[in-house]
Amino acid sequence: MNYTQIRSFNAVTKHRSFTKAAKILNVSQSAISEQVKSVESRFKIKLFIRNGSGISLTDYGKKLYDITKDIDDIHEQALNLLKSSNRLTSGTLNIGTVAPIHLMPILSKFSKKFPKINCNIVFGNSVQIKEKLLRKEIDIGILADINDQSQLYSKPLVRDKLLLFASIKNTISKTKSISFKDIVNETFIVREKGSQTRALVERELLHLGIKKKLYTIGSREGIFEAVKNNMGVGFVYSTEKINLPKVNFVKLTNTNFYATEYVCCLTKRYDLNAIKAFFDIVPSFKDLSKS
Repeated sequence: MNYTQIRSFNAVTKHRSFTKAAKILNVSQSAISEQVKSVESRFKIKLFIRNGSGISLTDYGKKLYDITKDIDDIHEQALNLLKSSNRLTSGTLNIGTVAPIHLMPILSKFSKKFPKINCNIVFGNSVQIKEKLLRKEIDIGILADINDQSQLYSKPLVRDKLLLFASIKNTISKTKSISFKDIVNETFIVREKGSQTRALVERELLHLGIKKKLYTIGSREGIFEAVKNNMGVGFVYSTEKINLPKVNFVKLTNTNFYATEYVCCLTKRYDLNAIKAFFDIVPSFKDLSKS
């Protein structure tokens, strides 16, 4: 089984699709199919079960992937070593983040220092960004409050606090600060499951022993519009506070509405030139939770 066949097999396994694997490897789907078929034919085994809903690994396929899954990392590390004597003059860095506020200052410095490195940015909630990191769809992620760091190298970036925001039609918006337990009768408008902001709100409700239905909107812009129209109250980190018409921000008291954001990558990929160069630019940790 040669490297091209292993690479094709790994790509199909990772993306559960011959079409996606072909696109990622920049080859035809027929070429990918032929590589896999060649292995199956030579060893008289089946690696994939093909059905109407997609493909899945056979027992042989699962055992083979346990052996081959790290070969792409080994190949990447070998290339990285061979190129280590040169400056970063080409390549692409894929970065995932929840919000742009903390990433852009770092990215600006990185791009000025390494202008020939292309940077692709994707957005999602903390769970989505972590999953993309683990699947190696992105090289670097900015995540809030990582629970399981066993596979990740991380550097703390900022500790921030949540603010409440409400329509100027809501009496809450007239106050400078308010306790969380005094707003539990309000409609809470939050992001989808996987959002760290939502997780903090749910954790505080659990702490108070309160069961409450949450109004879910899948974008920050959508939440701002809903709050502006007095459909409920929303929550946002202090660094993400922006001037909005017909909306006021209020400090929350007597809560543990704090989260730390980290710059992360897979531990085994930290020594790759572009990733390590990005971490070198990450600024010192800031604690904004007490301001």
